[in-house]
Amino acid sequence: MNYKHIIFSSLLFVSNLTFASTVDLNKYFENKSEVSIISQNLYVQNELRSILGQEYKNFSQNFEVFHAPYKLKTAKAVYIEGKKTLNNDASAATIYDDGRMYLAYYDSHKNVIRYFTNDKSCSKVAHPSIQVFMNHYPNAKIQFTKKTGFKYLGTSQNCNIQDMRFSQKKIVASDTPAQAATRSIAEKIWNPSIANSLDINDEVGVVISKAVKSITTCSANFNLVPKPHTMGDLITGKSYFISPGIDYIRDYFKEIMPYILGLKEQPTYQACINATALNYRTELELASLGI
Repeated sequence: MNYKHIIFSSLLFVSNLTFASTVDLNKYFENKSEVSIISQNLYVQNELRSILGQEYKNFSQNFEVFHAPYKLKTAKAVYIEGKKTLNNDASAATIYDDGRMYLAYYDSHKNVIRYFTNDKSCSKVAHPSIQVFMNHYPNAKIQFTKKTGFKYLGTSQNCNIQDMRFSQKKIVASDTPAQAATRSIAEKIWNPSIANSLDINDEVGVVISKAVKSITTCSANFNLVPKPHTMGDLITGKSYFISPGIDYIRDYFKEIMPYILGLKEQPTYQACINATALNYRTELELASLGI
């Protein structure tokens, strides 16, 4: 099954929760193989086509490379992102368990981002998670689709995160040792601009821990420097495993940093860092904003 099929199976799975009395997304994040075999859900297909109209194909065809999904901290919802293999065209979707959908796609040829939703309260200002996606293309023209007959006429959702996004500044003196170590690793995986904009909270530490594990898994054959311990590894002499977070980054900083720097000197393995940085960027920024 290719990535496009996986992404739409994922969307179908989340939509099934629309009719559930209780919502549990844990299986979705812990076992992707279960997602791939879920049968099609006509309700979601109809909803996507209803929201996107003739632009359904433009949106759906970008899911050739499937990025890491992200469970929102502020709601029972999931954010999913994908992009084309050969260009920068990309699409993003945030889907709530009650059926609300916030969708966008980037057309690199036109340098335009098109935004869609079935929620009137977020129809003139993009949903916060989609705003993060839009921020990846700062020079793109953003177009809000004109629509009437919204299925959802109002929610308590605050769709404005401008104050949060632009008020984040790096204050070196305020970083604890664990935060400083985490920011340094973020700088090597992404870049100083992204690392310096982050609020290094616990969730950011978890995302960066996952990114480190992804890099070491991708570069498993790299033996020029010792391979660092990663989240999920058994701690030597203990009966418990390494937990992700900023404390892990601090405790294993002297292993992680030289490993990543070593990879960056090898073109073959630099690709592992590049792929991971792209895959986890939105999740990192959403975690920084507390969304």
